[in-house]
Amino acid sequence: MGSTKVQGETGQTEAGGNGRPVSSSASSGYQITIVDSTFPLVSLVRQIRAAWRDPKVTVPPEYYKGEVALPITEMRPWFRDLPAIFHALLEKPTDEIGIYNHRQEKWHLLLAGIGTVLGIVGGWLTREWALIILLAAGGYAVGKLAGIFIFKKKEYPPDVFRDYEQEPASWVNSLLVHALMVTALVLPFIISKWMQPVQAKGPNKEVSVDISPYLPELTASSKKAGGGGGGGDRSPTPASKGAIPKFSKVQFAPPMAVIPNPAPKLTADPTLLGPPEMKLPEMAQNVPWGDPHGVNGPASNGPGTGGGIGSGTGTGIGSGNGGGLGPGEGGGTGGGVYSVGGNVSAPIAIFKPEPPYSEEARKAKWQGTVVLWIIVDAQGNVSDVRVARPLGLGLDEKAVETVKTWKFKPAMRGGSPVAVRVSVEVTFRLF
Repeated sequence: MGSTKVQGETGQTEAGGNGRPVSSSASSGYQITIVDSTFPLVSLVRQIRAAWRDPKVTVPPEYYKGEVALPITEMRPWFRDLPAIFHALLEKPTDEIGIYNHRQEKWHLLLAGIGTVLGIVGGWLTREWALIILLAAGGYAVGKLAGIFIFKKKEYPPDVFRDYEQEPASWVNSLLVHALMVTALVLPFIISKWMQPVQAKGPNKEVSVDISPYLPELTASSKKAGGGGGGGDRSPTPASKGAIPKFSKVQFAPPMAVIPNPAPKLTADPTLLGPPEMKLPEMAQNVPWGDPHGVNGPASNGPGTGGGIGSGTGTGIGSGNGGGLGPGEGGGTGGGVYSVGGNVSAPIAIFKPEPPYSEEARKAKWQGTVVLWIIVDAQGNVSDVRVARPLGLGLDEKAVETVKTWKFKPAMRGGSPVAVRVSVEVTFRLF
C-alpha cells in the first residue's frame, strides 16, 4: 500500500491511496511527496534492479545522466589554435630591451639571408646541386654568426630569485659526496684484502726454519727458557737419537722410543705440544722417535719421567719440563715461556665460556673454585693446562676441558706477542 502526504505552508493533510498522488485544489504553495511503503520484498527487488541498471563508472553521475557535457566534447580542435600560436610568435615585444633585441634579430636574419644568397650564387656557378645546398647552408651559418658578433643583444636584468635557483654544478657536488661515501664503505674491505698474507707459490709452500733450542744463541734463563719439553721412563740408559713428531695444540699421545704396549686397543699419533705450523728439520728423518741430540744405540726413552723421551719431566722430548722440545718448559721450542711482570704484559681473555657442572657435583650441591696453571701462546691459544688447586667431583675435568677452549689476546713483550704462564680461577656456583 502507498500513502500520500500533502505539506503546506500552514499545515499538512494526508490521504490514503495505492501509491497515486491525490488531487487537491490547494494553492501552489503545497508540495506533494509520494512515499513508497509496499511489501519489503518488492522494494528490495526494485532496489536491486536500480543498482543493476546504474552504470559502474567513476565519473560524477551528472555526466552519464546527460545533465552536463563531458569536458572533452567542448575542447577546440588543435588546428583552430594555430593562428593564435603564429600571432604570438610574430608579436613584437613592448619593453625597451625586447624592442632593441627584436631589431638586432632582424639584422641577424638579414646577414644570414645575404650569406645564403651568396652561397647559392657560388654554388650555381659550379652547376652541382649538392654543392649549391652545401654552400647555401654554409653561407647561412656564416651570416648568422657574423650577425651575432656584430649586432649584439642586450641582457635582461638578473632575476631577483636567481639566488634560490638550483646551481648548474650541484649535481657534481652530489656525485662527489656519494662517491666519497661509497669509497668510505668499500675501502676497508679492499685494504683488508690487500693486507692478507701472501701465500707462497710452488710445491714448497712451507719453509722449514731450524729454531732448535740446542743452538748456542738460545740460552736458558729464569724468565726465558730455551725450549719446552722433556720426559722419560726412568731408563738407566740415555735417550736414543731419533726423529721428532709434528707439533699440535692438543697432545693426545707422547712420543716414545720404546712403547710399553706394542698392541694397544686405541691408537693415536704421537705429537709434541706447540704451534702446528712449526716445522723443524728433525721431522723429516725417516727413523724411529727419539731425541735429536741423543746417543746412537738401542732404543731408550731416557732417565726422565712423565712418558716422553729425554732426561726431563713431561710428555715431550729433551731435558726440560713439558710437552714440547728442548731444555726449557711448557710447549713449543726455541722460545720457552715468560712470566707476567716487568715488560711482559698479561694476556686478556676475549672468549671465555663458562664450564658446565658435573652431575656428581650438582647432586651433592658442591661448589667452589678450581685454580689452574695454563700457558697462553703467542697466538692466544691455551696449552699445558695443569690443576693447581682441585675441587673434585668431576669439576676439575670440566674446568680443564672448558679452559682449553678459551681464547686470549696474547701477552706482549717489546711490541711482539710471547707465550706466558699464568694462573686462572674457574668458579662453580649453583646459585
